[in-house]
Amino acid sequence: MIQSIPLYVWLTLLASVFHAFSFTYTKQFLVHSLNRQKLAFYSQYAVGFLALLLLPFVNLEQLWEQFWLILLMCGLVLLGQTSYLNAMRHGDASFVVPMLGCKIFAVAALSVVFFEQTYPPSVYLAGLGAFVSLFFLNDGKLHGSPLALFFVLLTCVFFALADIIVIQVLKNGMGWLELAVFVFVVPAALLMPLSPILFKNDWKVTKPFGKTLFVYALTHFIGLIILMYAFKLSQEATMINIVQASRGFIAVGVVYVLARFGFSQMEQLTRRQLISRFVGGLLMFGSLTVAIAGI
Repeated sequence: MIQSIPLYVWLTLLASVFHAFSFTYTKQFLVHSLNRQKLAFYSQYAVGFLALLLLPFVNLEQLWEQFWLILLMCGLVLLGQTSYLNAMRHGDASFVVPMLGCKIFAVAALSVVFFEQTYPPSVYLAGLGAFVSLFFLNDGKLHGSPLALFFVLLTCVFFALADIIVIQVLKNGMGWLELAVFVFVVPAALLMPLSPILFKNDWKVTKPFGKTLFVYALTHFIGLIILMYAFKLSQEATMINIVQASRGFIAVGVVYVLARFGFSQMEQLTRRQLISRFVGGLLMFGSLTVAIAGI
């Protein structure tokens, strides 16, 4: 059974571990600034610095061949990151990160439009399970922050559009490593010189903020490299996003560990909340697994 699971599934699970940490860790950004646009841009800059180290190993001609698609994807990622940080501002990480699993439905709908993809009834069953998981992720009350829910769903739309472009760019022949590098080098190169204008007197980075950005960038970029290779192997976005839903219950564990180690901005979950949100994340993942298994 284990041997029959495709390699891209294992790679996506590994990437999800890194991204469960990096997405949750962004809560630390709010210690240094409340300007979500600045935080979104600077988080991309930080990963861009790491991506520059791999620039000598990629084919730059592939960037120029699909420059406008890459630029559009970078813009969507920035919009998604800004929206995500707004969601984290208004909601708990153990609620917001699992809710990113809803991106699968945006990806599925867009795949139908752009790639004429069809789905079995199991996908609709997964949708019902994902809706029920919202009840558990909201501590069994369903009256959490409407703003957090709005921004996390908006984030899903932006990231889903970016994923569709990822598949198109890969289908056009771009290498997975080139894509992982370009998606962060391009916005860093274009926007970083404009930071003093965009953010005026708030553009400098303090040493503590720099350390926080480095931890985020390192884990996020490692996860991205692994994920792009998984995309290259699978050649479609829906299955990857279903497996990525595992970030939901992984993130609950990350929140618990970070809170135990004294990281600020991390919510202190009661035993009841921990169990409820873990069940919600597990149900989100399990429901979407139904879709990929075709049960």
